[in-house]
Parts: sequence; C-alpha cells; structure tokens
Amino acid sequence: MSWRDQLRPASFRGVAFDVEADRAPVGRRVVVHTYPQRDKTYPEDMGRCTREYRMTGYVIGPDCFERRDALLTALETAGAGELIHPWLGTLSVQPGECEMAHERREGGMVRFALTFHEAHAPSYPNGAANTAHQTADSSTGLLDTALDRYQQAVDTIDRTQLAVDRIQAQGEVIYGTLARYAGPLADRLGGPQDFTNRLVSDPSAFGHAVGAVMGRGTDAFDPFDGYAGTNSRVHDRLDALAALNALHRPSGRAAQQLIAAAAALAQDALWVDTTRMIAQLPVQVPVRIPVTSSALDVQAVTRAEPVEVPVTDDALALSQAVSDAIWAQGLEVPRAHFQALTAVRIRITRHLAAVAREGVGLVFAQLPEPLPALVLAYARYGDATRADEIVMRNRVIHPGFVPPGEVQVLAR
Repeated sequence: MSWRDQLRPASFRGVAFDVEADRAPVGRRVVVHTYPQRDKTYPEDMGRCTREYRMTGYVIGPDCFERRDALLTALETAGAGELIHPWLGTLSVQPGECEMAHERREGGMVRFALTFHEAHAPSYPNGAANTAHQTADSSTGLLDTALDRYQQAVDTIDRTQLAVDRIQAQGEVIYGTLARYAGPLADRLGGPQDFTNRLVSDPSAFGHAVGAVMGRGTDAFDPFDGYAGTNSRVHDRLDALAALNALHRPSGRAAQQLIAAAAALAQDALWVDTTRMIAQLPVQVPVRIPVTSSALDVQAVTRAEPVEVPVTDDALALSQAVSDAIWAQGLEVPRAHFQALTAVRIRITRHLAAVAREGVGLVFAQLPEPLPALVLAYARYGDATRADEIVMRNRVIHPGFVPPGEVQVLAR
C-alpha cells in the first residue's frame, strides 16, 4: 500500500480542513546539569516530550466562510476534542493558541496556523488514603521523641538533691493515672511506692518501661469496643491529660524537674495510646446482616443483628477536642516533639473526618408526651433494642420515662 493511500482527510471535532504541513516536538525532555570546574555534565531525563502538533492548514471553496466559522467554533470550544491527523491518525488533543489569516489575492481561501496539545484522560489514585494506618504510624514518631525528651530531662537532674518523701504525693498521682488508663504499663512499674522509689533511684527505668510496653503497638492496651466506647474513653483520657498538666509541683528544683519530666512522659504515653485507639475506628461501616432462624422453626423469622455506626457529630466533636488538647500540650515542648505532636494532630483530624463522612447525623425529635425508651426506639427505628442508645445520648434518668420535649436521636 502506497503512503498516499494511507493519508486521511484532516478534521477537528468533525470539521474538515486541508493541511499543507505539520511539525511536532519528539524525543525526551532533558535537563543538563553543569558543575563548576568539571568537564563532564549530567543530563537528567525528565520524561517524554509533550507532543504539540503545529499544523499549517486552510479551508477553500465557495463556502470557505461557512467552513471557516465552523472550524473557529471547534477551535474555541473548551475541552479536548478528536483530531484526525493526515499522517498520524486519530488523536485526542486540546486546541491551543491558533492564528487565522485572509488575503485578498487568495479569494475563497482562509489560512490557519493551528496548535494542538496532546490530551490524556485524568488519572486518579486507585483508592483513598488509609487514614487509620497513617494515624497509627504517627504514634511511633511521637513515642520516639517523647522518650528522647524524657531522657534529656532526667540527665540534667542533680539526683543527690532528690528525696522520696518530696515527690511521694505527685508520684502516686502519676502512677494512679497510669494504673487507670494504661494498666499494662502500671503493672510493669509495680505499686505506687515502688514507682516513686525507682523514679528517685533510677529515673531512666521509667523511660525504658514506657518504651518496652508502648512499643508493642495497638495490642498494648484496651481493644476496640465500638464507636461510642472509644469516644468515651478518649474523652476520659483528655481529662486525665489536663489533670496531669495541673499537677502540683513539689519543693526543690531537682524534685520539680523530675516530676515535670515524669508527668510529661506519662502524658505522652497516654497520647500514644489515644492515637492508636482512634486509629482503630473503622471508616467502612459494616452492614446489618439478616439472620434467619433455624429451618426447624414452624415460622422462620428474619431479623437484623444490631451493628453500631459512627455518629457524625460525635466524630467531629472528638476531632476538635483532641486537636485543642494537642495544641495546649505543644505550647512548651521542644521543636522535634512539637513536630511529632503536630503530625499526630493532622493524622487524627483526617481520620476522624473520614469516619464522620461515613456516619449518621443527629436530629431532634419532639415528644408531646412521656414515652418509654423502648416505644420511642421502635417507633423511630423499628428496632426496640436501640432504646439504650436513646437513654445514654439524652441522659434519661429512667428508661421507662423519656420526658416530653426535644430528644436527640440518630437520623437513621
């Protein structure tokens, strides 16, 4: 087959025109790096050249003005279009800046200098970012900087001026907080008296214990117990963090330095645990799976196993509370630790935003008269087992008597 037989009539968006010549850059994009006092250069390959098709074309004939106007409309329409290139075939291109020319001596002809840029379909990542994994990973950096900060602090303490009786009360508060919210860590530290004695005799031992226990990852402390349970536990830990901030400082410079360092490390341990706890909140909500009773029953009954779903308002409120607490925590910390806290704050905010997007909102229902929670749950959701949800959210004193007025319930 001759090359002439392979030529195709040129057109753009279905509007035909004739082509005299074309040109396009080809090859690779290269940046040449030069160095002083060196004879050799380094050409860095930046990828394939972007194809820019430049064509010299025209429309001719008694209807040249009509064909010109049709081609102008095609060239000035936004977005990519289909170009039939005489030599290259069908291309998806974006029209660029073109030129149009008329000459009196070329009556019946309109010339064009056309420029087309190759267009590609937009590509997107295969999936959304795993915010839970990113949140859990950020806790590792926080733990590392926390241990470094603690060790640097205790290395500057004059241990000859320490006495157990000076820090006994504060040591018991720190140990009690860890015993309540970080049981495995408290178990490794012994009792409150042992913890205080070790803190005076070997302050580094506390850092080693935190590193050993917290280094076990998400299995170190409590397992995931649902959205509502996690929300409650995180708020409890935020209260404990605030209480440690307000811890009374003992007399004596060395004792003050030691208690400040120990309280800060206890807070960081709780932050690491809280971060991993939030990371366990699933973004994808499981569906309610119908469960059919045994075939031996006279009448099969289909029911849905209750599945907890996140509440959008709760997730957003938790995100704001955690963010505010981290900001308060980071006011007087070294730069490296502040950066680790900031990374944790950003990851937690993103993960809770993803959880909130999958959740259900809160709405307000008006009760004209008192109702039992069971009746309200069945009327609202068709599921009387969700009565406890209404009781807890509205702090109802007695489940058999939901008072009239405005009641918070989930949208579905």
